[in-house]
Amino acid sequence: MQPLYSVEHETRHNTNRAEEENVERPEEHTPLLHRFPQAVSERRTLTMVIVSLLLIVLIAGVIIGIYLLVIQNDSENVLPPIENPLQLVSRSQWDPSNEDQSALRSFPYRLRAVTVVHTGTDQCNSTETCTKLLLEMQSNATAANSTLRYNFLISSNGQTYEDLGWLKCIPQSTKTTTPTGLLLAFIGNFSETSPTTRQIQTAKNFFAASESQQYLHPSYRIYAKNMKDTPPNLAKSFKDFQQWSNEFSDKK
Repeated sequence: MQPLYSVEHETRHNTNRAEEENVERPEEHTPLLHRFPQAVSERRTLTMVIVSLLLIVLIAGVIIGIYLLVIQNDSENVLPPIENPLQLVSRSQWDPSNEDQSALRSFPYRLRAVTVVHTGTDQCNSTETCTKLLLEMQSNATAANSTLRYNFLISSNGQTYEDLGWLKCIPQSTKTTTPTGLLLAFIGNFSETSPTTRQIQTAKNFFAASESQQYLHPSYRIYAKNMKDTPPNLAKSFKDFQQWSNEFSDKK
């Protein structure tokens, strides 16, 4: 039989050892318990930074979108586009004869006047028929160098035909009270009828193109001539134009 003293000694030894182990274990795990809250704090900080950056990007995108929308609306309101481009037929296309125009006078820079007239002839509505008509008018011309006196002509189908162009004019035989400027003719006789809608729209495009290319001054005016050259039906077509003047270009 084992002695009682030995059993009690062994029991106390085991008890003390267990107590020492219980005391040492918390000490071993204590550093881990201290580090865990620190890792959680770092994760929270990183999450907040990421969320903040995403929020900033979102707000910036909304601001940029609103700004671009405002710019687009302003551009559409300030400068509306020309509805139709200018369909220009050059002089060399309908009259390749290359007539000498040395007797013509050069225009000053940026004209301030446009005089609208009609040709008093038949109308034409295609390049073929208009070319034939213009060549007939050219053969009957009595002006300098047998040249038509118009700078440009507008046909019924909305085409613009170049004659003298933007930079030349026939010298005036009489002085006028209104500035010398472009002579824009509407092909046809409008003593009884009015110009077509396409002719008036083409005239608007012509004025816009002439101003944008700096052939016309921004403050240019549109004039009529006498009753023969600018009949009332033609003049009425321009009464709503901001640049329209009731004065006649050949008023003495």
